[in-house]
Amino acid sequence: MYKLLPFIIASLTFIPQARTEEKPIQIKPYGYISYEILYDTYRSMDTRDGELYLFPKKPQYDIYGNDINKRSKFNMLSVHSRFGINISGPDALGARTSGRMEADFFGTHQNYVRMVRMRQAFIRLNWENTELLMGNTFHPTFVLDCFPLTVSFAAAVPFHPLNRSPQLRVTHNFSTDFSASLSFLVHGYHYSAGPSDAQRNSGLPESVIQLRWGNSRDIMLGVTGGYKFLSPRDITNNGMATSKTVGAYHLQGFTKWVTSPVTIKAEAMYGENMSHFVMIGGYGAKGTPQTIDWEGDYDYANLRTLSLWTDIHSNHEIWQWGLFAGYTENLGSKDLYTPIAGLSRYDDLHYLLRVSPRITYFTNNLSFGLEYSYYNAVYAENFDEYRRPSASMDAAINSHIVFQAKYDF
Repeated sequence: MYKLLPFIIASLTFIPQARTEEKPIQIKPYGYISYEILYDTYRSMDTRDGELYLFPKKPQYDIYGNDINKRSKFNMLSVHSRFGINISGPDALGARTSGRMEADFFGTHQNYVRMVRMRQAFIRLNWENTELLMGNTFHPTFVLDCFPLTVSFAAAVPFHPLNRSPQLRVTHNFSTDFSASLSFLVHGYHYSAGPSDAQRNSGLPESVIQLRWGNSRDIMLGVTGGYKFLSPRDITNNGMATSKTVGAYHLQGFTKWVTSPVTIKAEAMYGENMSHFVMIGGYGAKGTPQTIDWEGDYDYANLRTLSLWTDIHSNHEIWQWGLFAGYTENLGSKDLYTPIAGLSRYDDLHYLLRVSPRITYFTNNLSFGLEYSYYNAVYAENFDEYRRPSASMDAAINSHIVFQAKYDF
């Protein structure tokens, strides 16, 4: 027995060495600590104690005609500090394997702010020209190579889409300059206005296709198209079963141009019920209040939204200036439309404008950013039968100022 001991020890030491040669699992942590000072000159729509800023509130007047929302607001936060791990391991099915898990303290609702929230958790398989991604990550419309680098949180929502969802995504590179992806998604905590399970209850995933040309180091452009189904209710007011669904589409075009001194990005989005992107949108009953059978069954109609933005920033390694400009508008519905409480978001807006200059200083893994944002929110006073704004209120204007210190690791 003692004579066999050296051979046993040798065999045990050999096995880990063989596994090491087969790409052992590697875990690399990453993240950052963020500290922010927020200041507003006008009361605004926001959540997470002001971390996710949207736009100024609708003017509200007292008995003397004074706008009570013309008041300042101040806060200090660290809730979007984030941590995550990138994981890689042995090949499987002839593909390189990797994964990511990421969380922050943003919470999934205002009531849960400062609680840990899952941001991403996905598995990725990479073959020579094809990638398969399975798990929770950014919606395809949030193009990681082309989004605004604003100092303020959430990459310029509601002009730019914000959504992370469980999904299955296949991407194929047809050449070094052309790729296509097909995704199937189920809405997670970024769900459409209305019942949170309306998309799951439709029995169908959201489907998205995206085509991209060029590369992110030089010039890139792409287009995206998607379609979703919602099933808002199972029973009518008079107790009859219903399986009515409402479909909605979205279209996106984006581009990025990198030169030695500056990087320029731009995006246009148009679609129906884009509320799951934290944008203006929603749906209501199709028809007029007089023609809809409120006790029985009825069809649905979508609100349409247009959003445009551009972002330009310098490429200096230490001092980086940037400028963001965005515009979004409520275009109403193509069908006769009657609102239903709870099935839309921000549909009282006519249009919204934002202009944001910024400056950021980088030193190793520490950075300091300062951004001023001018918001001009125009609310609709009256609507036509298609829910298109026909008269507007005076603009609500806010100056939103953000100072950020960030320590990356």
